[in-house]
Amino acid sequence: MVTNITAGLVIGLIVVILSVSLATLVFTGGMSSFISRGIGIFVFSGFIMLVTAAIFGSLPGTVIGPQDGPAALLAVTAGSIVGALAGVAAPETIFSTTVAAIILSSIVTGVILLLIGQFKLGNLVRYIPYPVVGGFLAGTGWLLTRGAIEVMAGDTLSLQTLSNLLQQPNLILWLPGTIYSIVILAVLRNVSHYLVWPALIFGAVTVFHATLLFTGTSIEEAREMGLLLSAFPSGGLWQPFTRTNLNQVDWLALTNHASTLIAVPLVSLIALLLNATGLELVAKRDVDLNRELRMTGLANILSGFGGGPAGYHYLGATALAMRMEAKSRVVSIVAALSCVLTLLIGGGVVSVLPVALLSSLLLVLGLSFLIEWVYEAWFKLPRADYFIVIISLLVIAFWGYLEGLAVGIVVATILFVVKYSGINNVRDNLNGKIYHAKVERPATQREILHKYGEGIHIFRLQGYLFFGTSDKLLGRVREILEDKTNREHFIVLDFLRVYGLDSSAVSSFTRMYQLAELHDVYLVLTQVKPSIRQQMIQGGFKPGQRVQIFPTLDHGMEWCENMLLQRHEASTQFIQVGIKGQLRRTFGKPELVERLLTYLERLEVETNTTLFRRGDPSTTMYFVEAGRLNVILEGKNGEITRLRNIRSGTVVGEISMYLRSPRTAHVVTEQPCVLYQLTLEALGKMEAQDPETASALHEWVARLLAERMADNTRAMRALLD
Repeated sequence: MVTNITAGLVIGLIVVILSVSLATLVFTGGMSSFISRGIGIFVFSGFIMLVTAAIFGSLPGTVIGPQDGPAALLAVTAGSIVGALAGVAAPETIFSTTVAAIILSSIVTGVILLLIGQFKLGNLVRYIPYPVVGGFLAGTGWLLTRGAIEVMAGDTLSLQTLSNLLQQPNLILWLPGTIYSIVILAVLRNVSHYLVWPALIFGAVTVFHATLLFTGTSIEEAREMGLLLSAFPSGGLWQPFTRTNLNQVDWLALTNHASTLIAVPLVSLIALLLNATGLELVAKRDVDLNRELRMTGLANILSGFGGGPAGYHYLGATALAMRMEAKSRVVSIVAALSCVLTLLIGGGVVSVLPVALLSSLLLVLGLSFLIEWVYEAWFKLPRADYFIVIISLLVIAFWGYLEGLAVGIVVATILFVVKYSGINNVRDNLNGKIYHAKVERPATQREILHKYGEGIHIFRLQGYLFFGTSDKLLGRVREILEDKTNREHFIVLDFLRVYGLDSSAVSSFTRMYQLAELHDVYLVLTQVKPSIRQQMIQGGFKPGQRVQIFPTLDHGMEWCENMLLQRHEASTQFIQVGIKGQLRRTFGKPELVERLLTYLERLEVETNTTLFRRGDPSTTMYFVEAGRLNVILEGKNGEITRLRNIRSGTVVGEISMYLRSPRTAHVVTEQPCVLYQLTLEALGKMEAQDPETASALHEWVARLLAERMADNTRAMRALLD
């Protein structure tokens, strides 16, 4: 409990000082007379948020409060309102209009965070490009840096006022605070002890007042010099936003200068999620992101009704509590009580804090963002991503927050399109000479496919096809079709790994179809998802005589090969002869075919006959004289996968029989077949009675298996190249 209370007091002090610092950023210049009420608003917000986190947070010890990002945006809005109403409206009107802007931004932020958490949409923000997030953080750093220097100097930071800031009377206002900020940054980057922050704050206050004492400067003189905040009225700091204040709001001025406020929910959402991710690393446990969104949304709504600004998690303060081994809700409660004590005591304590100290804390935050995203990012990010960060930063600095975010997203999108256009959507580019359908064909047909197979061009596509990539594919197809050296053109497009396409890609495929008609070639599409096929049809791509669509690449290749073989009658004449003629053309010793046939048994088998099933003993191999068979696997749910298709002039079942192993798949006839059966018993008899024929058979089977392996090796090499 002692540890939790100690951590709560330290963190409460940090929250109070940061709240005061942020209030001085917003209530400056023309509203400096309302600084005490502004501080009350910000400290009240810290109190409400800490209590809400203690009750509803998913991670005990979580610290939330007013934050720099929203405060930087509120400072811009407040400056715009002051500029528009100064000399025109009463100071109370300016103040009430500014507070109304704060209230609206907090409530809207709270509602958005609450709804996103309620509908479990927290992960959607992760789709914002990382360099855009870096750009807005760098922009936040610039706004904080500029605002902190302006508060210390008491003047607007611009090229015109730069010379004034460098003059002797003004240097004392901002130079010590700037040097102190640099010292803090140097210390924090090298020391991680939990007492660093309290020591730096107490040390700075002590040194400041010791300097006043040494130089003989009184508190009042320091206030007149702008080194201390103006004396606060007695009593509490926080005052509720009443109906009287509401009636004083200039709604037209608020509407005209509220564009920056639109970015507050976005900034809060992104920063909250980034901080929550960091908290997971610090706490070494998962954070319920959607619960944190709901809790922070509720905290912002309550803060808004009390006049307070938007806020979210303090990553550093929460990490400090974790390092102090204070992982209890007591930490948040004690920190909240520190805020209440500050509100009740009034400005007595706050008024003795140097302006330079308060502004230095803001400057530390701003410079840390700039160092991380302008300097360190140069060594971490790709140049294109770094370019997005800098572009976003410059646009935010010269034009505005929303403009910077919009430009960053647009530039990131353009670079993404350019990069993605360079990605090859053709996973493999093969041809029918090296890649074949899973069809077991006789040697004569394999020779023809090897000779003319280059006319079958296979494009295995992948990814998302859009205008940046589909046009490249169209260009490659056009080059193939305009090649006059090979007229056996079949263009096979496999869509297995394509998950989507845009209208430009549909237009490219329609153009391919027109080219196929023009050049008298076939366009074969395989494994096209129903949604993609429907999109293509709606876009004007209509399958015709020259366009064929198949469920698998294997079936598409089989069709192309069959069409290619029909153009060369030698292969079709081969399958019309009987087993004797087929073997004489392929058997190593044709004169032994007659003797081989004496050991075979002729079978006539009807369609859909199962020759053997997976797991059956292997006692037989079959020579196929006529017909077709399928080698298939049956899944657990009854789905059928075709492994190979067996044609005339080939054999089936020889591997398992030679290995004496169980069958590895089913073999079913696709059409009536004429088979010649060789059993293990007959093979043994052949080896005993006619060893010459048995040796020739073994040699023939070995050559057949070697040719299959060579074909598979060529296909694998082509896929890996």
